[in-house]
Amino acid sequence: MADGSFSDSGGEDMNIGAILAALAGLAIAAQVVVNTLGIRYLGVGALIGVSGVATAIAGFAVALFSHPEFTARATLWAIVSGVLGAFILGAIVLAAGRAGLAQTLSLVIASQLIAGLLIDRTGLFGPAAADFGLLKVFGVALILAGGLLVVRS
Repeated sequence: MADGSFSDSGGEDMNIGAILAALAGLAIAAQVVVNTLGIRYLGVGALIGVSGVATAIAGFAVALFSHPEFTARATLWAIVSGVLGAFILGAIVLAAGRAGLAQTLSLVIASQLIAGLLIDRTGLFGPAAADFGLLKVFGVALILAGGLLVVRS
């Protein structure tokens, strides 16, 4: 779709979405390792600052080609996103340094799944997108069980 969203109407859109999600998961794991190495030299604050500058440069480079509308509301969402991103980066790096990468990512993924289901079901940020089906709940339960096994071992 032209707006970058994914729809249920075409299998190709969903396949692209699945590929992007899988690549993002790989990138998150790599980013945690890179951030853990960077924190040794920069500390949490400077790592977040340098990472934020790199993110801003990349984002503005993409924006040059997409011609976004800079409204007050859109800018507020971007600021909230940046603050959340800084928190996420710092929290994951600190947790991975203490508990290890696998345990940290297991807990991050588990909490994302639960939050994602609730957000989708309640329509917190838009219309409700998905119902809780038995298979979906079972799938999340299996992933959570796997995460618990990683955390406890």
